[in-house]
Amino acid sequence: MIYEYAIEPTVAVDWAKNRNDFEYYYEKFGLGQSKIMSEFPKFKNWRKQFRRVATGANDFELQRITAIFNLLAEKRVFRDGYNYDGTISWLENAETENDRCAFQAILSSGNPRNHEKVLSSGFVKNSILWNTEEQDFCPRLSDNMARLVLPILSNCSKLYLIDPHFGPENPRHRRPIEAFLKNMADNRLGKPLPDCIEIHTSDKADSGFFKNTCQEELPQLIPSGYCVKLKRWAKRHGGEKFHQRFILTDIGGVEVDPGLDDGKEGESFKVMLLKRKMFEKHWQDFIAAPAFDLAETPLEIVGIG
Repeated sequence: MIYEYAIEPTVAVDWAKNRNDFEYYYEKFGLGQSKIMSEFPKFKNWRKQFRRVATGANDFELQRITAIFNLLAEKRVFRDGYNYDGTISWLENAETENDRCAFQAILSSGNPRNHEKVLSSGFVKNSILWNTEEQDFCPRLSDNMARLVLPILSNCSKLYLIDPHFGPENPRHRRPIEAFLKNMADNRLGKPLPDCIEIHTSDKADSGFFKNTCQEELPQLIPSGYCVKLKRWAKRHGGEKFHQRFILTDIGGVEVDPGLDDGKEGESFKVMLLKRKMFEKHWQDFIAAPAFDLAETPLEIVGIG
């Protein structure tokens, strides 16, 4: 759903210098799109390389260069623990890093070693590494659900699982949570641990029952070292109705149907990428300026799994 691409600074500048390429690639990246730039190397170093390549651009090119830079810089996937060797090329560094923690693809001006993950100019648009899905479905079983959203789980640093009907007493709700978090933990190689994981649900259950059940059932489902915060929302008088289900992250989000619980054989779990306007709306309603009232103090569960 949301995939990480290493982008050579030279390539990004080349997109901006060609009007047709600019219009094409500008629509493929940014919040609400399925493609996001990897911060490789560290952003200040990537920016330095980008600016060096952009030197000498004319005024019209510079406008597009600034626009593509701002778009790519807006949301990025963070990596940690790698060594960037300044004595070799960006591409050689990217190929080495891909061996440690794979990118969806490496976008480069060339592919001298015929690397299977490198997409050079002219070979991008027809590649299966580029033509990613913005909506998909799978069997409504926890392991299948987790695999479907793995590109989001493995790339985000903030995760919000939103379902008004989440009930910790129900195995059908617990199984997907366990699968999501296990897949997230198992695929963080090269990525820092998520700094925020939250489950948002409604206040339909009794507060004491909900709290006690969470403390009894959830710690063993959460990977050791992870902390999950649970927030229960009450409808505000005259306010929004809490009924949709989402996975929201710092790099984008998806709407899920029919919910974050698993189901019976033959049922489907459907995922649709939230475009910018819809993502910003739901981020505002649940994260930035909640449209609901907290039913009680959020509950924190530390994993022992």
